[in-house]
Amino acid sequence: MSEQFDIGVVGSGAAGIAAAVTAARAGYVTLLLDQNPAAGGTGGFSGLTTLCGLFDNNGNFLNGGFCREFAELLMREDGMSKPVKMGKLFVQLYRPNSFQKVAANFLAGEPLLSARWNTPLKNVVVRENRIHSINGIQVSAVIDCSGVAEVGRAAGQQLLATDDSTQAPSVIFSLENVECDLSSPLAIAQILSALARAGLPPISFMPSCDAGITSAKFAGSPAEVPALLKFLHHHVPGFERSRTSQTEFQIARRTGVMIAGRYLLTGADVLGARKFPDAIARNNWPMEQWSADGRQSLRYLSPGGHYEIPARSLQAARTENLFMAGKSLSADVQAVASARVMGCCLATGAAAGKLAAAWIKSTRT
Repeated sequence: MSEQFDIGVVGSGAAGIAAAVTAARAGYVTLLLDQNPAAGGTGGFSGLTTLCGLFDNNGNFLNGGFCREFAELLMREDGMSKPVKMGKLFVQLYRPNSFQKVAANFLAGEPLLSARWNTPLKNVVVRENRIHSINGIQVSAVIDCSGVAEVGRAAGQQLLATDDSTQAPSVIFSLENVECDLSSPLAIAQILSALARAGLPPISFMPSCDAGITSAKFAGSPAEVPALLKFLHHHVPGFERSRTSQTEFQIARRTGVMIAGRYLLTGADVLGARKFPDAIARNNWPMEQWSADGRQSLRYLSPGGHYEIPARSLQAARTENLFMAGKSLSADVQAVASARVMGCCLATGAAAGKLAAAWIKSTRT
């Protein structure tokens, strides 16, 4: 007889962590699968140091529950007391290793939750519009938190994809000893101009928890990073002593593939701050798009506004017991440019865990 679990969660980034913990807390035996050796996903391993989409325009939490619980524990782990203003919105600064630690502690604290690492999704068996098993393991419901719709693709769902024209990837790394004023628009413009003249892709900078360290997002390839660092060091004032402790660089993908659900969240819903009777999460992050040449486009909601995400956007259209969260939720290319941020991934992950638990309960009563 094959193994049996109530709920299977695929992917252990922010959404998968939230989904798995929430499902287990609801009393259901839960299996978390990930092809990586540990939990964290983009939040723990991409090099990001800013957790976006958690707060309203006054710095208050938009979502409660597990989303807030995770963020507050992460804040305490990093010795942070409050969010910081970045542009027009508030973000939470964090250390990637702290994200990994907090995630591991949450997963280890749930007796009904089992995690299997270095375990890619190999097969999905669908019978009569329901997923019967994943990797030969029987499940009553599945939550796709892979970010690239791994379960949805294997189950024959209709998929929706972004591309490099709207969500181009980047290379993220930390820089030490930067003595340039990176809060100055003029200084940033001069850096970008110098890079353009040298034929190098653009770069953007983010704050960090640690004094003297800046997080950089580079629009080029990992192979171009050494040339970028050399150019900054020799040709850009304020970077003469700059260095990075990283020896390997990798692409960080902003988003990829979504699953068509019972409702398609749209860009109009986002910018119109639309509300829904079956709302399960809130978000106010702008529609943040990145072109293939590394140029950012931001379209903000009205000041003080936020939109809601309906439960139907986390329920697959074709398969009764398939749910999705994070970057794989049902959204068009405009809406996912906002909903993809980690604060929203935590909120939709927790919501998907509750939805899967409620669906199982309804089929057993």
